[in-house]
Amino acid sequence: MDEGRGPCTSESTQPIGESCPARLAQAYAEFAGPLRAYLTRILNSSTDAEDVVQDAFLRLHRSGNLAAYDNLRAVVFKTGKRLALNVIRRRRSDALDRSGADTFDEAPSSTPSPEEALIAEEQAAIYMRAIAQLSPRCRQVIELRTVSELSYKEISDTLGLSISTLEKHVVRGKRTCADLVADWRTMAAA
Repeated sequence: MDEGRGPCTSESTQPIGESCPARLAQAYAEFAGPLRAYLTRILNSSTDAEDVVQDAFLRLHRSGNLAAYDNLRAVVFKTGKRLALNVIRRRRSDALDRSGADTFDEAPSSTPSPEEALIAEEQAAIYMRAIAQLSPRCRQVIELRTVSELSYKEISDTLGLSISTLEKHVVRGKRTCADLVADWRTMAAA
């Protein structure tokens, strides 16, 4: 192996779509501390910051081939920031829910019924199968857009692709996934 080329380079024999544990561990060691400090300032809670750091790296692990990212630090920090904003939104929503809870006799149940849980699980499985059938680049763009919630500009900077190309990947990926889900629904209804 050439010096400077680790097991997670794009020349790796590792299949696209599988995470590289060594590169992930290296990224965690390098970025988790600074990300935690950054998120603690945003969230004013070290516990919430730690949860977001863990979630950000879990999403990075699920995203697949880490060598495909030109700027892994930017992806980690942007994912962490977006997740932190979700925590802040949830806090606001929870505060509003609590303030209005005493005006109702009974709070609505947020626990899905067994049938709803089964349907949600089946839908998640079909979406995962649909995404797995996309081309590696298209899948990567879809994951960065939906899982990491990056903007087209951020994805463009990360992958070095034009925004027009990214938009085409997203449209193609969404169309393919929608077709596969429609086929699944047709088969399920028959």
